[in-house]
Amino acid sequence: MNVAVAHQIGSARGDLSILSAMDIRDDEFFAAFGRSVNELVVGHRRHLEINRENSNSPSKVNQRWLEATSMAAGPKTRWVDGTPEYSLHICGLRKLFPEARFVHVFRDVDAVVRSMVNFHRATGIQLVATEEEAYRYWLRTVNACLKAEQSYGPRVIYRLQYAALIDNPEAAIRSLLDFLGEPYSAKCLEPLSDRINSSNVPPDFKSDDPATDPLIVEQARLLSAEIEKSPQATEHSPAPADELEAEFGTRVKHMATVR
Repeated sequence: MNVAVAHQIGSARGDLSILSAMDIRDDEFFAAFGRSVNELVVGHRRHLEINRENSNSPSKVNQRWLEATSMAAGPKTRWVDGTPEYSLHICGLRKLFPEARFVHVFRDVDAVVRSMVNFHRATGIQLVATEEEAYRYWLRTVNACLKAEQSYGPRVIYRLQYAALIDNPEAAIRSLLDFLGEPYSAKCLEPLSDRINSSNVPPDFKSDDPATDPLIVEQARLLSAEIEKSPQATEHSPAPADELEAEFGTRVKHMATVR
């Protein structure tokens, strides 16, 4: 958003603005920032390794991560960021990283809500204040991913069923790597033996807060069931893509105004 506002400022007065005078379009401007971010991340990976190695109590997950990603394991050309909120900003992220691929990890809504409500048990961090907030969060992020699937198609966004990772991990990982154009290795399955960010949900836990709006729960469960039985579309659609672009433009315009 900041990059978009900066380009607007730098091109607002035609030939009297430097970006317009140099004919630097917004797509070129975005991509330049994305390349810089990529160079920073790749160029500083050794610092991340050192911090992980010096961790006071490295977990098994960290140890396996170090073995797989260390410089000794060979050069890497990809990096991954799994921040869930990125699902709400795919349009902008594609502007920064035109070659990026997005993975929509879909999980049953009730399982997600149970995990979010109990997240503090494992981390001490309260993700949501109420059960209803968790349902609303799931709806917001999943709907955003579905719209991005429709907008950009299966060559850009891949829907990965969480259940498939549990029930048939090798097939799920092979399919994911095919999408990314990367070779399969059995080592890719090793991290799946550990649960990352587990919420330690008690076996007898039931997510049934009476204060939760039942209509929100019903809406979320209906969508969850529909996604489970409906495969991802094989083609993209221009209409939702135009909507995402328009929404992005509206937010940029609002952001530029409130400054």
